[in-house]
Amino acid sequence: MSDRRSPFPFPSPVRIAAPGDRFVFGGDWNPEQWDESEWESDIVKLERAGINEATINVFSWALIQPDEHHYDFSMLDRIVNLLVEHDFGFVLATSTGALPAWIARQYPDTTRTDYEGRHHLFGVRHNACPNSPNFLRLSASLAGNLARRYGSNDHLIAWHVSNELGGTCYCDNCAEAFRAWLRRRYGTIEAVDRAWNANFWSHTYTDFDQILPPNAISDGIGGGKATLSGCDIDYRRFQSDSLLATYTNERDAIRKFDSIHPITTNLMDTYEGADYFRWGKEMDVISWDDYPFPHTTVSDNAFKHDLMRGVGEGKPFMLMESTPNQTNWQECNVLREPGKMRSESYQAIAHGADTIQYFQLRQSRGGFEKYHGAVISHGGREDERVYNEVRELGRELSAYGRSFMGGLINASVALMFDWDSYWSTENISLLPEGFDYPDQVRRWYAPFHRRNIMVDVVSEDIAPEELARYKVLVAPAMVMVKPGVAERIEEFVRAGGTFLATIMSGMHDEHDNVILGGYPGAFRDVCGMRVEELDMYQAGRDVRAVFAAGAESGTLEGDETGHAIESAISLTGGILKLDGGARALAVYGGDAFYRGTPVVTVNDFGAGTAYFAGAVLDEIGTDKVVESVIQQAGVTAIASPESVEVTSRYYPDRGEELIFILNHANTPVTWADAPVRGSKSLFDGTVLGEDLELEPYGVIVAVRRLQ
Repeated sequence: MSDRRSPFPFPSPVRIAAPGDRFVFGGDWNPEQWDESEWESDIVKLERAGINEATINVFSWALIQPDEHHYDFSMLDRIVNLLVEHDFGFVLATSTGALPAWIARQYPDTTRTDYEGRHHLFGVRHNACPNSPNFLRLSASLAGNLARRYGSNDHLIAWHVSNELGGTCYCDNCAEAFRAWLRRRYGTIEAVDRAWNANFWSHTYTDFDQILPPNAISDGIGGGKATLSGCDIDYRRFQSDSLLATYTNERDAIRKFDSIHPITTNLMDTYEGADYFRWGKEMDVISWDDYPFPHTTVSDNAFKHDLMRGVGEGKPFMLMESTPNQTNWQECNVLREPGKMRSESYQAIAHGADTIQYFQLRQSRGGFEKYHGAVISHGGREDERVYNEVRELGRELSAYGRSFMGGLINASVALMFDWDSYWSTENISLLPEGFDYPDQVRRWYAPFHRRNIMVDVVSEDIAPEELARYKVLVAPAMVMVKPGVAERIEEFVRAGGTFLATIMSGMHDEHDNVILGGYPGAFRDVCGMRVEELDMYQAGRDVRAVFAAGAESGTLEGDETGHAIESAISLTGGILKLDGGARALAVYGGDAFYRGTPVVTVNDFGAGTAYFAGAVLDEIGTDKVVESVIQQAGVTAIASPESVEVTSRYYPDRGEELIFILNHANTPVTWADAPVRGSKSLFDGTVLGEDLELEPYGVIVAVRRLQ
């Protein structure tokens, strides 16, 4: 269904499966919160719902280790034995996501100091300092002891280190570790000063010991900004590396006793505090937690799946957490309509998930998450709507789940997501409050998704040979360009690729200093233009992009009257100068004093083409640009009804393609001339015709032989 290339580029993935090589269908189970007499009843109800896996021991450190010198695995032994008796697989967490009270009291350095400079006492979770020697020692010891005891269990599926690793610490341990990190990175204090342009506001340092973490009582300005943005971004890099080191610390402790089972930790899509592309290199398999908000679009959620697949270098991932019903922590915790949980689960599978797991299997009786959705509700009944929807999905996954496992995705479009650029845009005081880096990336992902064009989300350090596999490369708001990136992109375009950059792209170097000579800095040559000035737009301002007839070829034939397509512009734009060979694809309209000047440009560069979108465009504008991009690149789109998503996974070992056709609307849809004629339905074996009928939130999986 997309532009396939061979040979398939990705290595064989780690296979995640429940006992009997079953598709993993389960989630977090917290039996330690319940009387033991109720455990068996839980398992029986879960079995009848098709559940075959439980993630256990996520927050049990205080029970397992009541003091520094004693471990008590008796309860965990009984939990594991019960799961094995019922032929459940289990994902075993290391339980280090929340400190026990005794550790916080005995070792105060294990708790964090916040942005305001307050050192925390015992409480909540995600409360450990990643640079506390005591935390690192105690957490590794616990992980190693767990691996020694359970690592050979044949029902163990994977290890789950900590839980949703995140947060930032500004304590003295972190300050000292940051200075050591800077010494390794820069070598001399003079090199730090040069990198940070430190003489701004008399910030030149003469000794590493003078450097402090940039928080509210030192150099932080608030809102994610600091006096020296280079210092702030280095501190974010350092904290990301520090959190990752807590993962590798426990991973290595596990590996001393278990060399077989994969090790993971659950990620959080575009979480700001960790560079997941760096993390992915240290993880055996990517797992993540998917909790769409009421305002989350189908496209936005697809992007998150693709990002997580990209963090795993294209391999299938685990959907470690989702909810069968509602969350309990969003601004408005809405119910999922009947069928929506199923369609969202199949969207995850279609984009690369090899598991469907929930938080949680049984609804908690007390605590902050007691109203979070679950398979077994507070009512505990099996005749409830959510339980029955889970049971129906469980039946399908039991029958067909093995067919989904291990599938790969071949995309013709690569989209760059860069955590350094994320941090850099947050340090730009010029930008309006509504400018959000992940939002800018998603708004350029969406036009490809609307056309059912598969996208791989990649890091900026993608190897040239990997980049050469794609027809299109998109780098939305990639403001920071590290050494070698511009050269790789120029090589890609020169060889015939199509490149799309946007406003705020290419402007900073790796230290967050402006690349002089005019924006878009590192991309000036390939884009063949420059941005002379940046403008910011208040809400209600009438600024538009005018795409005239012939815009696809960049000729701007005709005029606005009767021939133009207009796109609203918001947040920011730039005054563009065509002094490098580029031509206009659209011009400014509305009340801007630079009305009639270029806003979107296209440039021939070698055998390829580079586009530059010089303002934040609405859906009409991004669609118009992307339509031109895919025509230029020869990428095939699939026109489907508005609510219907089409995605493919490939199985080269068995010569098959599975085409997932998902109706994300709560109304039925008829799709005439669907491009699956002659394929078989996976679910009932019927041969599909040209016209498809999809029920509300309906799913069709078509099987096609690879050519």
